[in-house]
Amino acid sequence: MYLLIIATSLLMLKIYEIPPIDSCPWPYVLAPSMLALLWKLWADGSGYTRRRSRARRARKQSARYVKHKDLFKFNATRSRDR
Repeated sequence: MYLLIIATSLLMLKIYEIPPIDSCPWPYVLAPSMLALLWKLWADGSGYTRRRSRARRARKQSARYVKHKDLFKFNATRSRDR
């Protein structure tokens, strides 16, 4: 994501001819875009993106489990006190 922000800002600076980027050659301006594309291809091809999303989903699921487990304990103790 950071590479895309850098690439977009450099491209806009180059197009609107804002110094000092207006004097840079195009390959230097387009390099972050190419790096972002390579990162995206590598992340999807290696399974990095899928592993991260699975880990994120597992963390959310375990947090929900702990929350509900605590709620059931609380309800069970209240019903026994009556």
